[in-house]
Amino acid sequence: MAMKFENKVVFITGGTRGLGRAMAAAFLDEGAAVAVNGRNRDAAAKFEEEFKGRRILVFNNDIADYDAMEKTASDVVDAWGKVDILVNNAGIVNPLAPSEKIKKDDFDKVIDVNLKGTFYATQAFGKKMIAQKSGRIINMASQVALFGEKGFLPYAISKSALIAMARGLSYEWSKYGVTICTLAPGFIKGGMNEGLIKKEVFVDYLSGRNPIGRMGTVDEVVATILFLASDMAQYINGETIVMDGGMSGYIQEGLLDFIGKAAKG
Repeated sequence: MAMKFENKVVFITGGTRGLGRAMAAAFLDEGAAVAVNGRNRDAAAKFEEEFKGRRILVFNNDIADYDAMEKTASDVVDAWGKVDILVNNAGIVNPLAPSEKIKKDDFDKVIDVNLKGTFYATQAFGKKMIAQKSGRIINMASQVALFGEKGFLPYAISKSALIAMARGLSYEWSKYGVTICTLAPGFIKGGMNEGLIKKEVFVDYLSGRNPIGRMGTVDEVVATILFLASDMAQYINGETIVMDGGMSGYIQEGLLDFIGKAAKG
């Protein structure tokens, strides 16, 4: 059976570890040439060793460095002649704090990486895609971008902006054959939540906030990314796919249930 991404070139930000590494491995298994970027030098070296002999490029640049992203895009195209798919996966979360106590440096860092860095990568690779008249871009947002969650304000702002970015760019770049969409996962059992899920109390709490009673998995996110990057999903343009198991707006005990309990009591 032919591999889904044979002869495709993929670039993934935040691609050397966690969720990004899982995406890279899946694209490689489907026949793609995969370039990844990651700030952690140890993770970059480990990725390079793990996938030695495969069609990979590994970069250790700061996505919030405009010139570095311009050069990275040029290096990928110089190496492989094109870039078909960009996955904007890199992101950081702010130290959780009430909004009135958020530190300026923490706010600025989240915006620099999650918003500015994502735009810089998108513009740099987008220009290559416009020139070749084809390309697919996928932004990784978050369910937190869609509703209030105490402690997450800078993160939520930055991820909401990625949703707006995809909508705006779909109007501008579709005429060049470049389409874009956004995936907004809920709480995933892996990736940046690795530290959190080591404590059973947090897993139970987050699972209990979901109507299907569990967190999402890395495999489920990766499968969705592969679908959104495939030819089958090209008509999904400018849209945001919410992948949270029904968690958005879900309250464990609905008002009607509460009234019923009160009436019985």
